[in-house]
Amino acid sequence: MNKFIVLTIAALVSAGCTLHQPAEEQAIRTMCEQMVQHYPEATLQDVYKTCFQDFFGAEHLLHDTATAHRFLAAEIEACRDQDLSTMPLYEPTGYRHRFTRANLSLIHSGQISEDEFFAHFVEAAGTNNALPGNWEEEWQQIEQIALAVHPAWTDTALQAELHYAASIASPVRHSEAFRQAYNPHYRIMINE
Repeated sequence: MNKFIVLTIAALVSAGCTLHQPAEEQAIRTMCEQMVQHYPEATLQDVYKTCFQDFFGAEHLLHDTATAHRFLAAEIEACRDQDLSTMPLYEPTGYRHRFTRANLSLIHSGQISEDEFFAHFVEAAGTNNALPGNWEEEWQQIEQIALAVHPAWTDTALQAELHYAASIASPVRHSEAFRQAYNPHYRIMINE
């Protein structure tokens, strides 16, 4: 019986089948597939952004709460008459879904007050929210899987920029193509 199991495994491996794909790799793959489906204009830069947000939370955005609140209020007012429906009200970040992107239209529609919205954002900006580990190594794994899922994301110059950003654990903006197509206006909150 044991000889049969060994031969079966050997046959599957030689045929190119995998017995078990690690859950993390599958989660990254699923995230990339969903991004291609929901945001066809997205680039590898947008994959980096959502995964960076998932790894670090919003801590890179909040150094001065008073200034951050004024910036939020100005953005709320500036996009009051814009169509923000191209992005969902809530959207999980990255592949772990530790945080969520909360659309500013939640405030415009009266579903949440500006002060309550900002309090949730501040909570997501806590310095203890970042995952332990090496972001640069994490990004290398994500990039490899992302390019296998969607080879059209290959862009040597952009990849070099993202490698540098990852090496210094730096956030990036959404790509210009993403901003033009989807008009993202949101803040990061803890996914509860």
